Amino acid sequence: MKRFMLLIFAAISLLSCENVETNSPALQGELDDIYFEAIDARAIENADGSFDILGVTQDETLTLHINRAVLGTFPLGAGQPNYATYEDPNGNIYSSNPAGGGEIELTYRCMECGLLSGTFKFEAVLPGIDTIVAQKGIFFEVRFPTASDDTPPTSAGTFVAEIDGVPFSPFNVGAANTGNNIVITGATTSTTILLRFPVDITAGTYTLPMTGFQASYSNGSVTETAESGVIIVVEHNTAAKTIKGTFSFETPSASVTVGQFNVTYQ
Repeated sequence: MKRFMLLIFAAISLLSCENVETNSPALQGELDDIYFEAIDARAIENADGSFDILGVTQDETLTLHINRAVLGTFPLGAGQPNYATYEDPNGNIYSSNPAGGGEIELTYRCMECGLLSGTFKFEAVLPGIDTIVAQKGIFFEVRFPTASDDTPPTSAGTFVAEIDGVPFSPFNVGAANTGNNIVITGATTSTTILLRFPVDITAGTYTLPMTGFQASYSNGSVTETAESGVIIVVEHNTAAKTIKGTFSFETPSASVTVGQFNVTYQ
């Protein structure tokens, strides 16, 4: 009888999770009762020790941000350093902070091999328009680059910002020397921030607009160039082809703030 009851409980557990099928690596869950499964999932360790765990479909991006990689529960909402964002196919970005809430739980980490696993649930808000609810969320063995990796990096480095106060964590970061310029891009499935400046740029502060410089924000098929702003280059090592700095700028419809980049260009 005891064995029979255990089998019943096991069957109930499986049925309760029937919409969540775990693969390695995986990021999936339910968004307003609609099944979400990332076709690509990865994690990024930021310079301050925080982590972004990202999953994308063909036209959506889901981001989980935790302020450190320790096992435990990370609350979301107003005043918290942790957050979750969801970018829909139209480029609208819902955020758990400050009006939403929820939690991310880190249940497994392997810092040496670069793997993170856990669960999540949250409410994310598109201010004044809509709220989305995520539940039954899991991320399983999502990989982040480590110092011992032998494979070439899939990203040029780190690139973060806020768009109208909502965190922007791009899934793809690119940096290239085009001959006369260095071009840095951070992109999700429908949103791109681009920075362009002279290849021989040195450390300093550069006010936009300025000849030879460009900062732009693209959402879907619409691209807007900065009407005002600043790019600050903190360090540029031409031998190592590395450059880092900060940026902020205003376009006709968007405010891009607290931007940071630390990349290696090709």
